[in-house]
Amino acid sequence: MEHNNLTAIPALPTYDVQHLYLGHNQITSITLGAFRNLTKLTTLDLSYNQLSSKALDPDVFQGIYSKNDFEPMKNLKQLNLGYNLLHSLNDDLFEHLPNLEELVLCSNTFQIIDKLTETALSGLSALKVLDISYMELKTLPETIFHGPRDLETLIVSGNLFFELPNALSYAKNLKHLNLDDNPIKNLEGANVFPAMAYLQYLSMSYMLDLRKIGPGALKELQNLTVLVLSDNKMLSEIDELAMAKNITGDVLDYPPLEKLYLNNCNLTRIPRSLIVRWDKLSTLDFRFNPWTCDNSNEYLIKHLIQRVNNTTPILASNVRCALPKEMKGVELLTLAKADLANASPGGSLAWIFIIVCALLAVPLGVAGFVLYKRGGCRRHKRTDAALYSRASFNEDFHI
Repeated sequence: MEHNNLTAIPALPTYDVQHLYLGHNQITSITLGAFRNLTKLTTLDLSYNQLSSKALDPDVFQGIYSKNDFEPMKNLKQLNLGYNLLHSLNDDLFEHLPNLEELVLCSNTFQIIDKLTETALSGLSALKVLDISYMELKTLPETIFHGPRDLETLIVSGNLFFELPNALSYAKNLKHLNLDDNPIKNLEGANVFPAMAYLQYLSMSYMLDLRKIGPGALKELQNLTVLVLSDNKMLSEIDELAMAKNITGDVLDYPPLEKLYLNNCNLTRIPRSLIVRWDKLSTLDFRFNPWTCDNSNEYLIKHLIQRVNNTTPILASNVRCALPKEMKGVELLTLAKADLANASPGGSLAWIFIIVCALLAVPLGVAGFVLYKRGGCRRHKRTDAALYSRASFNEDFHI
């Protein structure tokens, strides 16, 4: 029922539908109890409409009448209210939806989570997925996640957070967190992640102001397996102790990373000690960064790029030197194959330059020879044609 220019939802008749999609219409009003006869409904999509906060009365979601009261819509698990005209929620909005597991509110200009909205969200004890992205939020109420303790996935991308929300400390069971496209500048000092023992996936991409990830910024994420830091055009520094946690004395613990995405940033070096077990990574993407190709990046050049090439060759291309200027544009994989392990500290740049020149000399020499041969044939073409007018050869065929 999408794209039908519907403006209102009446009380719907009994039907064994499980998934109802009413998005991309012009809906401004919903009859109270409109969905009560859809007792098997599990998914309701009301996105891309013109619903205001006033239009969403709690009794819109009331179930069938039984004995002395209305029953809840106990089977409804997914509700999409994204891309509407909401700025607040009635504090009892979800009272008839006790088993709601996924709620999408994205692209509604709330600007703030007021007390009524906080109360509504706090009452969702079964909630597992919450999308509050692109809502122009600058902060979150500190205890907003105290109620939905089973929350596993939180999407807060595209908001106006300059610092990590303190509310994250209450999201104890969170497994997936998306913070993309927020104006956070640095992760250091007090602006670091709280203890999130179950977090496995973290994405902080398209953060155009992010410049530095300091020591200990990610140390409390000790179960992290996927870290996405792509397309952070100003990110130039990741401290070697960004993920390290001092548990006992001199022993440092690190998260069991399996996938690390650092592509399209402004990184020039990557510390070897950033991760202890690089060999455990199944995916490592550091393409399109201005890498410095000297001894400070020896581990990257000598080991990491070759490992990437062995596992996912496509991610080994477009990993190029930016400095020194003699090396600009050279693929790191080319340097890795040249084996710079024995280069002395004092002569490393010269040694790299010599090797690259040598590597380039071979194809250039072959190209020059081919051009020479072609030119020679062209010079003698007229004479040859006169002497051997019946002979016909392809000019590009040379031994």
